[in-house]
Amino acid sequence: MTRLKTEWVDYMIDGMEEYNSALRQKIGTDLCGLAAAVFQLDRESLLHMGREQKTAVVPVTQGEGIIGSFSDAVAAIIRSMGFSAEVTSRRDVDGLYEGFQRDCSIFFLADDARYIGMNAAAGRVSDNNWATAAGFIQALDFLMEKHGKDMRRELILQIGYGIVGRESAKILSGKDIDFVLFDKDKDKLADAGCEIISRDEIRNFKYILDFTNEGGWLRREDLADDVLYVSPGVPYSMDEEAARYHESRAVHDNLEIGTAVMLAQCLI
Repeated sequence: MTRLKTEWVDYMIDGMEEYNSALRQKIGTDLCGLAAAVFQLDRESLLHMGREQKTAVVPVTQGEGIIGSFSDAVAAIIRSMGFSAEVTSRRDVDGLYEGFQRDCSIFFLADDARYIGMNAAAGRVSDNNWATAAGFIQALDFLMEKHGKDMRRELILQIGYGIVGRESAKILSGKDIDFVLFDKDKDKLADAGCEIISRDEIRNFKYILDFTNEGGWLRREDLADDVLYVSPGVPYSMDEEAARYHESRAVHDNLEIGTAVMLAQCLI
């Protein structure tokens, strides 16, 4: 996962109500509903599955150490979905032990290499890379539906073919969704197995999944005026002008959707 900065997650601690309100306006559902839909469930079914489950978010000091506010942000996301979550007072293995002592069955933790959720009782694990890809594909599906379009009848542009982008390509292929790829690093695309486009063709596409992590490289003139766009990119690919212009037709966050899908995968 991209190493986050405190300022990229700090707003989540007190801002999840506003986030969910904006998400409902754009795609017609909140985080809980989106995460449930990834697994062909309705939100009430998912809420029922998690009613008795407690989640512990464990701070991890390995590698470059704890990202300020990260654990509190993860707990805030989970609570905003209607579930119980708490940050352990202790860290690392001692934090896991504390969570078990508190009768938690689900654990969220991240180091420099990986961000995972675990259901200790069920022996199940969810990886943020897959969950982020699946969540944003679902977000684009809902966004297109809100604008009267069927994702399965349109051609999708996926930008970025790194770790999350590869997970996305597998999911899209499995759903028989037509897509083409763009990545600045053409060497990454050697085994992509689908049509590759050039940067100056991006503007020709109205439906975009963006899994890149370079900030401000997409300008307003690079995108169709009526583009429908989703991205977990950290930092955000759009520059300030493009982000303002496309705000009502774009879904972007730094952590929320991926975390929500991870929780759903742990619960089911």
